[in-house]
Amino acid sequence: MMPTSTPTLRSAGDSAKRARLRTARLLAFSLLAVAGVLYIIARYYRPGHPWLGFVAAFSEAAMVGALADWFAVVALFRHPFGLPLPHTAIISANKRRIADSLGEFVQTRFLSTDKVLEGIRTLAPGRRIAKWISRPDNSTRIQTYLGRALARLLGSIDRDQVRDFLTHAIASGLDTLDVSTLAAQVLRSLSENRRHQWLLDEGLEQLYGFLQHEDVREELVHAIARHMEFVPSTLNLDERVGRVILQRLYDALQTILQAVREDHDHVLRRRFDETVLDIVDKLTHDETFRERVRTIQTELRHNPELGSALSAIWDQLQPWLAEQLSDVGAPLARRLAVTVQELAETFATNPRAHAWIDAQIASLAPPLIERYRRTLGLFIAAQVKAWNDGFLVDQIELNIGRDLQFIRINGTLVGGLVGLIIYTATHFLS
Repeated sequence: MMPTSTPTLRSAGDSAKRARLRTARLLAFSLLAVAGVLYIIARYYRPGHPWLGFVAAFSEAAMVGALADWFAVVALFRHPFGLPLPHTAIISANKRRIADSLGEFVQTRFLSTDKVLEGIRTLAPGRRIAKWISRPDNSTRIQTYLGRALARLLGSIDRDQVRDFLTHAIASGLDTLDVSTLAAQVLRSLSENRRHQWLLDEGLEQLYGFLQHEDVREELVHAIARHMEFVPSTLNLDERVGRVILQRLYDALQTILQAVREDHDHVLRRRFDETVLDIVDKLTHDETFRERVRTIQTELRHNPELGSALSAIWDQLQPWLAEQLSDVGAPLARRLAVTVQELAETFATNPRAHAWIDAQIASLAPPLIERYRRTLGLFIAAQVKAWNDGFLVDQIELNIGRDLQFIRINGTLVGGLVGLIIYTATHFLS
């Protein structure tokens, strides 16, 4: 026999249910007590007040109805007065049959293919998913999750495997790939709606951040000082002048960067546009330029240092990408957030995409239902059978016991009325 267990998990509403059950029990018992008191009073004073016979008949029948229904309700859950009478403690005695019936009911009613598909159509998961991801806080949550997931994925990739993969992929691609045409298509696509300006913004921001590093500043100061032969080296005047010049350069660069950021029609942006378009034109129509690109392809294909170079690039790129993806304020993470938001907005307003998701779920559901329906039914039955008898009875009584107490209440009132009617009819007929 399977050992029984008592689950410790309790619903948050159990206390409220138990309080309502106690109140219903108290009401049912109070009506029974009132009927008993009325019966005693009516029987005692009836000789001097014949009309009290009606009250006595009502209260007597009410007690009979109340006690009969009390017995019926109690017999469902336990033995009345602890006596093992036949057909009492029905739930405990039939726990295994109840468990099997419940499992079968779930299989045939709740998990039938037609019912599940009807539920999917009613639920409209595609529309609900679109509504959920269109909320700004949810799209931000998705972006954060994707960023962290990609950062972890980058951290788990083996360096040697990346080198071998990139080397093989690039070497194979260089044999057949028309790099000039591909590069022209990419640049042309970026130049539409001036999307390539984002590359300029990122490049300028990275350049400015690079120049803020203290070691870079010191190296530039020394480089400027070495080329200032007209300044005496005594008292470190060359270094001081170098720092002054470098600070002026930084100030000028910051002014230029700020101007380019604020002015979308800045002369540097227009020149960048012209440069990109000129490169696209050369990659497309200038055979001399295209031939130079093919030569570089061939040299790169057979360069033995390709693998080492790719490894070095990956060593620098991997931590940078991981940092950019993990930091929500980083440029790459912000770009990912914008992309996620744009995709969410597009998806939210695309009924065809919603219908496609609904159709995919509806097509995947039937085989999963057929595969796991019986397993779920047997699992439910096994769990119910494994429950302690007391726990099972307690849970059922907790959830339906209040309604059963109203059967006692109704039995008291209906029994009393029936007794009163019978007594009245007998009295007048006699």
